Amino acid sequence: MTRSEPLEDSDGSVMFPPPALLAALVILAANLLQWLFPIAFIADIAFIDDLDPDWLSAAGVIIAVAGGALSLAGQLALKRRGADVNPTQPVLVLVTDGVFGWTRNPVYLGLWIAVAGISMIFVFDWLMILTPLAWLLVNRAVVRSEERYLDQRFGKAYRDYKKRVPRYLFIR
Repeated sequence: MTRSEPLEDSDGSVMFPPPALLAALVILAANLLQWLFPIAFIADIAFIDDLDPDWLSAAGVIIAVAGGALSLAGQLALKRRGADVNPTQPVLVLVTDGVFGWTRNPVYLGLWIAVAGISMIFVFDWLMILTPLAWLLVNRAVVRSEERYLDQRFGKAYRDYKKRVPRYLFIR
């Protein structure tokens, strides 16, 4: 199944903050913390001293681009199927193919991978610390409530999809 028919009613929508706004807030908080409480543990780790900083930055670029591509692929898959990419709008179609066949949350997953890559590029310690914390918060507060919403909205079709596809690539 690649698509469920749009539902007529659009009440009961759940408000989700846009992923780009979440990333911007995490980056802003990391900047503020770095300014107030500067730390430099990435640069102080012994094995990183042996690495050329350009290699660390290059790895960060690759990771950031891969994450951005995953997030963009998720957004494009939603648009192709007629779904509204804006998370504040009701979900009218269930997209289960393309990148959504690998992970149920490519937009969020790609976003956090990209932010982690950015933290490597700039050796940005607070961002490296806040990224997994923000991911856990979004997973708990946003993704799980979105899953409940989709279960109510699409029923068995969504439950079958959930059984086939992990939440985050290899993480159920």
